[in-house]
Amino acid sequence: SAIHALPTILSLVLLSLYLLGDLHWNIPHYRALWMASLLSPLGTYCRWKLSKFNHAPNPLSRCQRQRRRRRHPQTPPPPPPPRWFPLGTFLANLSGSIVSAAIAALLTSPSFSSHPSSTTAVLRALSLGFAGGLSTVSTFASEVVALSEGHYPPHEMNAFGNW
Repeated sequence: SAIHALPTILSLVLLSLYLLGDLHWNIPHYRALWMASLLSPLGTYCRWKLSKFNHAPNPLSRCQRQRRRRRHPQTPPPPPPPRWFPLGTFLANLSGSIVSAAIAALLTSPSFSSHPSSTTAVLRALSLGFAGGLSTVSTFASEVVALSEGHYPPHEMNAFGNW
């Protein structure tokens, strides 16, 4: 339906305006914005891949669980340890912050001032697009919602106090 296509249409219009601002009026800021628009899905994809580390794997392999059941058939297997730390989210935020900080340090260094504006635009696009998509707060927000809906143990509600 038309309402579902609206975000895509608006994104393409903005991307077109950024391109027009860069190519027609030669505004370096717009060059960084259209490149960031193209790089942000890559950062989001990396964040999604890192989110796989948020779920706790069973620490015992399948063979180890079967051997344990044969030796102690009456004893139920122990539950997997609780995973209270979202490692994937932490790695995504840490990586995005490191990339942004490294680019900011590079852009503000005195030796970098002689580089062309296109190099500066590419670095700003990497910081804004890729690192911004990688370190977005939306995953943290969804984890807080999951906490509030009772999908995690009560001791994990500490995230509300720390946010």
